Amino acid sequence: MNLTIISIGNKLSPWELEGINYYTKQLKNKIDINFINIKGQQHPKRSIEEVLKLESGYILKKIPDDSFLISWDSNGDMVDSKEFSKIFENSMINNLKLCFVIGGSFGLDKNILNNSQKVLSASNFTFPHRLFRIILIEQIYRAFSIISNSPYHK
Repeated sequence: MNLTIISIGNKLSPWELEGINYYTKQLKNKIDINFINIKGQQHPKRSIEEVLKLESGYILKKIPDDSFLISWDSNGDMVDSKEFSKIFENSMINNLKLCFVIGGSFGLDKNILNNSQKVLSASNFTFPHRLFRIILIEQIYRAFSIISNSPYHK
């Protein structure tokens, strides 16, 4: 299974890489994950709308063709880990390529959200992008643990 995670933000720090690598190593036989990091476009001379539009353009260029697009947004649907695992089950059954998009500090442009097959929210909390990437990869690992009836998910 192929999965792309597109994220707006800074280059990954060593501790982020360590956290992400911890889970991706455990997933290596189940899923091929491609991480794409796009530099945020914030600038004092740009409005929020301009930043979102610029970031949206970069994101759209990186979405693999024929992907099932899932965006993360605070107004998206909340799902639990079991419901999240069903997204992966469905994609494996239907041979779908998944693509997750994590916006910058201003979120995602409506163009991205409107073109997404699913828009999810992780929590009512606001997470820093550095942590959310790790939370997402852990939830992906948990989803595969649920699918395979592994004792990891309790």
